[in-house]
Amino acid sequence: MEKLNVAIADDNEKMVEVLSKIIDQDEDLKLVGKAHNGEEICNIIKEKQPDVVVLDIIMPKVDGLSVNLKKVPSFIVVSAVGQERITEDAFDLGADYFMLKPFDNKMLLNRIKHIRRAGERRAREMNRPRQKEEE
Repeated sequence: MEKLNVAIADDNEKMVEVLSKIIDQDEDLKLVGKAHNGEEICNIIKEKQPDVVVLDIIMPKVDGLSVNLKKVPSFIVVSAVGQERITEDAFDLGADYFMLKPFDNKMLLNRIKHIRRAGERRAREMNRPRQKEEE
């Protein structure tokens, strides 16, 4: 199975290290970029075209919710801010998941991998011939 390409963005250096380590240690995932602000993740998305972006909301230059995520198949928001309005904004923009910091590392990996499985199911369903409805 081909590895899932993941990029991460967080302005906290320690969090970038933690996320990098989590992704690097999983044989199904490949870390393709690390960003410390919204502007950097925009460039990584453009250049590396990751399958999934793990994204903080509050970052310098461009905040996580202002990043152009239309070019990313899937993204997961990780944030210390759990206000309902912000959570709703993230889902309105297409977030697959919203996780509050601190999060469980295993749970994050499960969420990333679930995105792959869901995408594979959708692809299979789209390629499956439609059955005729009985009259």
